Amino acid sequence: MNRDGVIRCEILEVLPDERFSYVWHGGHESNDGYGSKLETVVTFSLSKAEQGTRLRLVHSGFVLPKNDTAYRNMSEGWKKVVKSLKTVVADEASPQTLH
Repeated sequence: MNRDGVIRCEILEVLPDERFSYVWHGGHESNDGYGSKLETVVTFSLSKAEQGTRLRLVHSGFVLPKNDTAYRNMSEGWKKVVKSLKTVVADEASPQTLH
């Protein structure tokens, strides 16, 4: 069983100020649940919005129920990432002072 914990990434598309997309490969075909074969695509898309920029994040390609564990774990992880983006953007937008 291949459970090396390594997720291999391949960049699919880079369009500056528009879209960034990559594929994740991991797991093994013979595993069920945790460690099952995984090949998903993550896409970040930016578009103009009335008060700035809208970010759309799509993580697709999960095979359910085989990838159910990865789907649940990554869905929760992305929620945390998106929440932390607000902090990063707010920090970047606020004036910086040197001490």
